[in-house]
Amino acid sequence: MVKKKTVHKKSAAKKKTVHKKSTAKKKTVKRKTTHKKSILSEALKDINSEIRNLSGSKTFLKKDLKGVLGSIGGDRKKERELQQRIARLIEKEAKLNQRKKLLQTKIDRVSDKMNKISKIRSEMSDL
Repeated sequence: MVKKKTVHKKSAAKKKTVHKKSTAKKKTVKRKTTHKKSILSEALKDINSEIRNLSGSKTFLKKDLKGVLGSIGGDRKKERELQQRIARLIEKEAKLNQRKKLLQTKIDRVSDKMNKISKIRSEMSDL
């Protein structure tokens, strides 16, 4: 059995429908791209507003940081001054401790002399 090839001819009406469909698709594509563009432009506006908000926050944080750094600088200066005062007080304390030792040795000497005198008096009274 031999099969015959059948050739189908497309009618003019079918071509018109196909043509109408293709133009309809083009219109739909245009609408979709316009819709996509509007969505993208809205997203871009949102991003720009977020960027403005973030830049405002950034400047606020920079001001806070300057204030903190200024107070840290003041605190460091005060710390240095206090350390210098402590160093001077330690020097004075060392001098006072040294003087205390000298006075204590003098007191001990005087006490020894007084003991010797009282011993001599007691010996003299015994005689």
